[in-house]
Amino acid sequence: MAGYIGKIEPYDENIDSWISYEERLVQYFSANDIEDGKRVSVLLTLIGTFGTQTVSYIAERFRFHKPNQGTGESVQDYIAVLRKLSEHCDFGDTLNDTLRDRFVCGLREANIQKRLLSKTDLTLQKAIEEAVAMETLARDASELRTSAEQVHKTARFPVKTKKPEKPKQTPPLFDPCKHCGKTNHQANKCYFKNKKCHICKKTGHLKNVCKSNKVKSVSDEKYDINYVNSVRGRSSNKIWITPEIDNIPVKMELDTGSAVTLISKEEFQKLFGNKDLDRPTSILRTYPGEEITQAGTKLVRVKVNDQSKILRICVMMINEKGPALFGRDWLQQIQLDWKNILQVNTIDNNKLKSRLKEILDGHRSVFFEGIGKVKGMQASSSLKESTTSKFVKARPVPYILKPKIEKELENLEQQGIISKVNNSDWATPIVPVVKPNGNVRICGDFNVTVNQALKVDKYPLPRIEDIFANLSSGQKFTKLDLRQAYLHL
Repeated sequence: MAGYIGKIEPYDENIDSWISYEERLVQYFSANDIEDGKRVSVLLTLIGTFGTQTVSYIAERFRFHKPNQGTGESVQDYIAVLRKLSEHCDFGDTLNDTLRDRFVCGLREANIQKRLLSKTDLTLQKAIEEAVAMETLARDASELRTSAEQVHKTARFPVKTKKPEKPKQTPPLFDPCKHCGKTNHQANKCYFKNKKCHICKKTGHLKNVCKSNKVKSVSDEKYDINYVNSVRGRSSNKIWITPEIDNIPVKMELDTGSAVTLISKEEFQKLFGNKDLDRPTSILRTYPGEEITQAGTKLVRVKVNDQSKILRICVMMINEKGPALFGRDWLQQIQLDWKNILQVNTIDNNKLKSRLKEILDGHRSVFFEGIGKVKGMQASSSLKESTTSKFVKARPVPYILKPKIEKELENLEQQGIISKVNNSDWATPIVPVVKPNGNVRICGDFNVTVNQALKVDKYPLPRIEDIFANLSSGQKFTKLDLRQAYLHL
């Protein structure tokens, strides 16, 4: 750097702090009138090998903090992108916290962000699980609404003798990955190869490539093609109806992804006997494109509510067991009562009240007013040797709280929790806490009196990791909120 005023040695974090080095660097730029456009080049020349590493970290972290969740990008795909970008950021021990913060800030859905921001003990794993759960719930609700809105909307187009030529596409780099279905990486390097499927609960693939999610939807190819407007999702979204077919009630699954109404030959013979069948009137294919072998078709009398129609049902030659499907061809002829169909678990109000009263009466000891009492054990406290009693007088409280405090003290006395005394060697001041409903909870500040004199039994609390490990195989969990729980003791 001959010809320049002063000298800046390479940066060494063991000798100098970055703040001090930066101040001298700014003065060096000023003394030598170095333009802004050249300062980066001069800095890289002066700072030495450390600067290359620092700039690399800054660039990687810049790329890490830049992306937000894109439209159509799932929560799991987004966190996978962030994990990939963090590989060369050198976050060290703060990696999980940094991933969590960037993950929450970059989420597309504001309601998921608000839910996560309200958590006080949010970890990266909890944030991912909560976001995935809310995303899945929103998607299932959307699919159910779409199924109801589009149930009578069937796009019909005439069959063309010659298909239009498809535009040429660039061939994929790799075969479709068996774990996630994408073609931009090899299967053995897939991030999702150890993830659990939400459909079949098996490890090794996502639900979009799950074989158990290959829903059988059919299309009619005799005169025109009935394109699928909606496809059945998970079993929790199934809609069941029970029409009368030739005066026999038949439980059927409503499937707007099926162009025709279907039933297996085994189920048909079980319900209607060995009736003669007509020849098939259409070619049926599954969602992957496989042709379904038909035993035939049959014209039947279908009754739903006050409607009665002669409709055709397709009888399939299949070995697997499954429900009969109420398809779009029948939906075009029969109007369903969607208000009652989509009203889940509707119970008559009087029956509900009767059932509730039965439960409350059968467990009166749990639901009675007041608080419970721990039975079968008695607590005791041991004082340290040479302990003397301590009397601390009452603290002043706001006048507006005095009536509420008096009322709560009377209530505790009526329940047998406290009792009046004329005098005592021990006395602890109370701390009134105003609850959300406006009432007052009375707490004793025992830290200034008896707690100092107690012999405390030491009990090690389990680690949160051990608790989660014990709960990992659980199926059902209960959250209890006991009324005045501490006072039960």
